[in-house]
Amino acid sequence: MKTQRSSEIVNALEREIMDGSLTPGERLPSEEKLCARFEASRTVIREAIQQLRGRGLLRTLKGSGSYIADPSLENLAGAIQTYSVLTHSDSYLELMDFRILLETECARLAAINAGERIIDMMQRAQDKMENSRGNLKRFGEADIAFHLAIAAGSKHNLYATVLSALEKRSIEYAHLNRGDSHWYDSVIETHRQIFNAIKEGDSEAAATSMKRHLILSRRHYVDLEND
Repeated sequence: MKTQRSSEIVNALEREIMDGSLTPGERLPSEEKLCARFEASRTVIREAIQQLRGRGLLRTLKGSGSYIADPSLENLAGAIQTYSVLTHSDSYLELMDFRILLETECARLAAINAGERIIDMMQRAQDKMENSRGNLKRFGEADIAFHLAIAAGSKHNLYATVLSALEKRSIEYAHLNRGDSHWYDSVIETHRQIFNAIKEGDSEAAATSMKRHLILSRRHYVDLEND
């Protein structure tokens, strides 16, 4: 019952933030005033405030109170990371579908915008993958580093921020893979195709290669879930 009540309060305050009734930098009314307004206990109000903070809508200053958060990519990343980590395993496919859309465009833009520094980062990640066959932890870290380098190479701050926020959950998934030698060969080859397309500045090939790679990863995840 307490959780339901706090969710109702979260929704009410969120609407006020979204419609501009509560503006960035404005101090949230005190717990006492919120208790009186919503006819709720301090425990319920504190839970609601914690949820809003988790969504990146509030920032709390010790000894001062809670304030409506200023719009920033950092707040956005925090909210997305919280969602991705807490989401149930059966919702992970939705995150993968989102990554397919996001990273396909990142690869397209990276082929146009990436400089030699990004190409070098991708090459090092690719080399680490080659040398990490059989070690899922190292292989997964190199895999994620490769994708984050592409996001940085897109020169699109919003895309790069969102993708970095999904990094923790993506690493967790990578550690669950049960890869045989064929699986390692397949992943490395699809990464090589992405790398070559970006290095050559072929935006359409980069986008196509990335999409193909992520769709194969999605199928692999489905197979693991059905075993």
